[in-house]
Amino acid sequence: MRATNPNLTPEDFDWLRKVRAATDAKRDPPPAPVEIERKLRTFGFVTPDFLGALAIADRGREALLDQDMREAEER
Repeated sequence: MRATNPNLTPEDFDWLRKVRAATDAKRDPPPAPVEIERKLRTFGFVTPDFLGALAIADRGREALLDQDMREAEER
């Protein structure tokens, strides 16, 4: 099963990378545009942390790995 969705844009993946970096650094990510946040939550790529900020979910990590592999194949 693929973790990504063809409706995600490069900007969506950029924000997902920002959330991953912030989660890994144990800090809050910058506020994402509402539409992008909603989309990432809908696909289960991010979840709210205990303070209400976004944190990357396992599905989000899988989606980024899949996207990175596809981008590498295109080069």
